[in-house]
Amino acid sequence: MKATICAVALGAALLLTGSWTASAQDLGLFATERDCTTDIQSLCAGVKPGGGRILACLQEHVASGDLSVGCSTILSKAIWTAQQCAGDIRQFCPGATYSNVGDCMRPHLGQASGTCRAALAYMASPAADRY
Repeated sequence: MKATICAVALGAALLLTGSWTASAQDLGLFATERDCTTDIQSLCAGVKPGGGRILACLQEHVASGDLSVGCSTILSKAIWTAQQCAGDIRQFCPGATYSNVGDCMRPHLGQASGTCRAALAYMASPAADRY
């Protein structure tokens, strides 16, 4: 579950920060994340999944403060993680999209920078849930 969260967090953050391609896939895995399910159901109910549309909907609600604290927090953590791993993703997975960035990075984690590994370890740790 935590590995999925990390993969999803990276994909979502890269999309949110604008450093990923517009060909992003469906947010299905992210929608199952407990912290954003209610937000997606209430704020993005009319949005057709796919192409990053649900993520774009959530992003629209970040600035307005409409997102729940849990969802806003996980998106913030994802952005931070993406910033820490952006160089590694560009190096090891230049053609990856949201839907496969986690799968692409997984075999390269041992080669990733210390900063990226530390960020991913933090995201996967129980401590990440406390902040």
